[in-house]
Amino acid sequence: MDNGLTTPQRAAVEHFTGPLLIIAGPGSGKTRVITRRIARLVERGVDPRAILAITFTNRAAREMQHRVDALLPGARVWVSTFHRFCASVLRRRADVVGLDSNFTIFDKADQLQVIRHVLKELDMDAVRAQPSKISARISRIKNSFTEPDEFVRTLECRIGEPFDTLVAQVYPLYQSALLESNAVDFDDLLLHVVRLFADNPELRADYDMRYQFLLVDEYQDTNPAQYQLVRSLSVNVPNVCVTGDPDQSIYAWRGATIENILNFERDYPNAQLIRLEQNFRSTGLILRAADRLIAHNRQRKAKSLITDAQDGHAPRLLTFPDGRTEATGIADQVRTLREETGLRWSEIAVFYRVNSMSRELELGFARQRIPFQVAAGLAFYDRAEIKDLIAYLRVIDNPADQIAFLRIVNRPARGIGGKTQTHLQRWANERRVNLLEAARSADQIDGISKTARPKLKMFARMMEGLTLADYGNVSGLLTGIVNKTFFHRTWANVASEQAIEKEANVTELINAAAQYDELDEDDPSVTGFLETTALVNDGDLLDPSAGKVTLMTMHAAKGLEFPCVFVVGLEHGLIPHERAVKSDDPKQIEEERRLLFVGMTRAMQRLYLTTAQVRSVRGKPQLTIPSQFLVETEFESEDGVGFEPDDAQASPKRSAFTEKDLELRKRLKESLGSAERPLLTTGAGLLNGTHDAADLPQLFAIGMRVRHPQYGVGAVTNVTGFGRRKSVTVAFQEPSESHTFDAARCPLQPVGMR
Repeated sequence: MDNGLTTPQRAAVEHFTGPLLIIAGPGSGKTRVITRRIARLVERGVDPRAILAITFTNRAAREMQHRVDALLPGARVWVSTFHRFCASVLRRRADVVGLDSNFTIFDKADQLQVIRHVLKELDMDAVRAQPSKISARISRIKNSFTEPDEFVRTLECRIGEPFDTLVAQVYPLYQSALLESNAVDFDDLLLHVVRLFADNPELRADYDMRYQFLLVDEYQDTNPAQYQLVRSLSVNVPNVCVTGDPDQSIYAWRGATIENILNFERDYPNAQLIRLEQNFRSTGLILRAADRLIAHNRQRKAKSLITDAQDGHAPRLLTFPDGRTEATGIADQVRTLREETGLRWSEIAVFYRVNSMSRELELGFARQRIPFQVAAGLAFYDRAEIKDLIAYLRVIDNPADQIAFLRIVNRPARGIGGKTQTHLQRWANERRVNLLEAARSADQIDGISKTARPKLKMFARMMEGLTLADYGNVSGLLTGIVNKTFFHRTWANVASEQAIEKEANVTELINAAAQYDELDEDDPSVTGFLETTALVNDGDLLDPSAGKVTLMTMHAAKGLEFPCVFVVGLEHGLIPHERAVKSDDPKQIEEERRLLFVGMTRAMQRLYLTTAQVRSVRGKPQLTIPSQFLVETEFESEDGVGFEPDDAQASPKRSAFTEKDLELRKRLKESLGSAERPLLTTGAGLLNGTHDAADLPQLFAIGMRVRHPQYGVGAVTNVTGFGRRKSVTVAFQEPSESHTFDAARCPLQPVGMR
């Protein structure tokens, strides 16, 4: 089983019992190590059913399962995501937490809809209250293991937190609404199981003994709930192997805790540590640039990326006048690469920090007629017609699901309007019955018109006739729904091209159901299919065989690789993001650096970094400031100018760098690195040497922290005009007041850039 393994890889595969920490750099073959380790355990006599491998995405789980099946044909090793594992446990013991086993898993859109209903119940304005922020706050509260009543109690001890006061009103009602709908959100899947194990020691011990060998991938991305789950499954039998890389921990914003992997050896004192440092993906110069960048972080376990590959092409920095030119220039470069190197469209990817940056890129690629796909665009399961059909299945499977019922009761249109639905909800809530039961009793409900009553009853009868038993499998049931509901009427008034697309989407959903039926032919269930669709994430929907350039955020790129990568927007406020800069928190800056590291190490052969002199910010053109990360790595610019880190002159491999090149790099570092020196030049001017510092006014961006000799420290709130006619408005802290200055003459100095 160890053919072709490096010495550290072989050591990880051969390790048998006890805790094991594998620090695996990007492209170091960790999936190969995990799957070979599983095969070796079985070879040593371990029952395949006693092995549990957990990762984060369905894509990663499928890849791992495929490799395990190839190594161990017929073996029943369970490879799962955290959420799928917890859903399986919870369905067996749902009653303990007040649910039925056919509970629905609400997605983000469902959660927001519940919060809107709660806000309406509280007579609050959903626009001002911002359901998305409330949802995010509730998620963080849940991941701190705080129940609604406990959160309300602790809030009483705190003063001056009006938003949490609002959340304290919404959270208990939100959780009650989930239970009434026999539903959970994604956080509940984890938290219910963690509490289930904590409150039932015998059940926890049973699962601990059942899975005597636990393997966890991407451990650096675990949140507190996932951490507790891993701990619960490795008490009696601590044969736990975790694989990850602190340098690739990029999900703190959704609760990931880098300390989980950094403290693994503290949690398991007998743990063995193995480092996988050899990269099998990228060329030497790409790796060195990434390694030099990440070396500036302190929260890490030191390692060096090594490779047997040739140096290859150095990373290149491309500078553009503005975002539109940048998009066109990238598209031109992509076409040139395809013509000159033979790269396929699907071998090229463009990464950006925020989704909003994809708009210009999409237009640029469309203008050049280059085929592309966007990850985290309008994903398949987010399309209206697909959500409608899924909602029909949800009501069939779980009649208590109020969100799904309200979505479909008048789709296609049946003359069951909003007022009728309101009366139906009120009647159902008073009698504590689900909406489908209430629809059957429409004749008894005051306020519902005589014309609407038979329509509600007809809808209820139709739903009663849509069962899995009558249609045999899920794909047959979906076909029955489409036919019985005359579903095509939902797009009767849309353009013909849209109708064709919607028809194709419906067909594709039925195909997906047929694939599920085939995989679960012994026991296909609506619950099982719905769970499969609910736990899909954006990256799962990418089609590597589509023959298209991929546009995606760096977060979505985790776990992928492409021969050619463009990382767009190496500018202050984008990379690193303005939230991290404003926070003045070194940990947030380190996470931004890790994110860029992840983006750079997806590249196998060619890596391009781009900046624009002017970027549209909230609809207004703003001059940009080069990213501080540019002085921490090395690259070549389009005119041959190169930059290296501080030890550049000690690197014999890069003797091609001239004194002029190093002087330009020094100027860039000085403009970015001093808290006391004004930023005097644009990215392109400095990098290309086409402007003297005295020729240009100071640069400011909204959100930048600045210091004035009289008013102290403040934040830029607005920038208007252009060039020497530009003015900048700053809100100062003490005294709390705003002032507007002439950008060309004001004594403001940027602060907080380190």
